[in-house]
Amino acid sequence: METAKKLKLKSSRFFEKEMSSKAQELIEEIKLKDRSHLRLREWYKRNHYEKSLKELRKQYEKYFTIAKVDGRTFTSEQFVNQFEIPDIPCIITNTTDDWNVDKYWTFEKLYQHYKETCFKIGEDDKGRKLRLPFKYFLEYLVYNKDDSPLYLFESSVEDMKDGGADMIGRYKQHKYFKEDFFSIVGEKHRPPYRWFLVGPKRSGTTVHIDPLMTSAWNTSLQGHKLWVLFPPDIPKSIVKAKGLAAKKEIDPEVLDESIDYFLYALPKLIEKEGADNLKIIMCVQGPGDTIFVPGGWWHAVLNLDNSVALTQNFMSINNFDKIWRSVRDERPKFSQRLLEAFKEQRSDLYERALKLDDIDKNEFRVLKDANPLSSDDSSGSSSSSSSSSSSSSSSSDDD
Repeated sequence: METAKKLKLKSSRFFEKEMSSKAQELIEEIKLKDRSHLRLREWYKRNHYEKSLKELRKQYEKYFTIAKVDGRTFTSEQFVNQFEIPDIPCIITNTTDDWNVDKYWTFEKLYQHYKETCFKIGEDDKGRKLRLPFKYFLEYLVYNKDDSPLYLFESSVEDMKDGGADMIGRYKQHKYFKEDFFSIVGEKHRPPYRWFLVGPKRSGTTVHIDPLMTSAWNTSLQGHKLWVLFPPDIPKSIVKAKGLAAKKEIDPEVLDESIDYFLYALPKLIEKEGADNLKIIMCVQGPGDTIFVPGGWWHAVLNLDNSVALTQNFMSINNFDKIWRSVRDERPKFSQRLLEAFKEQRSDLYERALKLDDIDKNEFRVLKDANPLSSDDSSGSSSSSSSSSSSSSSSSDDD
């Protein structure tokens, strides 16, 4: 009841002692499919519901070093020069002044507009989307006591026939991120890039790199998110704390969920490696804040309270080279479609992609000549493109 009041919800379904039997039935069915290795009672075995996330936030305050700029005065040119070109994360404040947040993006307004709309809140073991009507998910958000709750993470808003598609017209593209070369192939052919997020308190995404080395922006409309970011040169084995788990210095289970990563793995990682050596950047993102995450940066996110956000990944002229190499190596069919679109619509990008391919082939020949005994089963991509490929392939859904 206290949560419903705080979120300014009005329906009586949010002011009962517990969620409705129908909501509970559907949620339990999805839980068993989304994390099939867990029994239902194991969803709350660590009692994270009773832990203070305010104390967790205070624990990390010394690492809140991210650059912040004001979106009301900071120009696109300044953003490109200070953050996008040098690949530096930042928070841009006051970015939703013209988004009509009170009209469209409060929990109550979302309930009114989309209560019957089915959104993705998980995946089964075969990668099939698990969907739930928003009215039941919002019940779950209000009543749940799970350690790491289910997270509404919808990427197909534009295709939804039951009310979701109009959401796209209810926000404006930020002036800093209007360039996106993937759009050249059309909505139907490009990889997923836009997500609508509703995260219960304690939900989040564990450490990952975004797909295909794309950069991303994430705008908070409701609630606060705790972020940790590591630059691309920090090895995957370190940021994911696999070594600590192998040495039994932490329980391997705490690497599976965001809240456990922040509660257990990250403090141990900082203790062992040192914050300076890890080059970590942390922050709390609040309503109206947009965070910029450059391609290749590791990051994890925890919802400190109930949250609503939008996020998009993009390809611009300033991150073109590393994304093209990643697309070419990981998604060859899509890269051919993209190349044809460049040829027809952007000859400058077409020529740039071909030049990168030639550079990488020449580098590979030089490496092969210098190491004649090396294996010859390579497909011809350079060592630099191979490393970017392996990094982005380890990514999961972005927050």
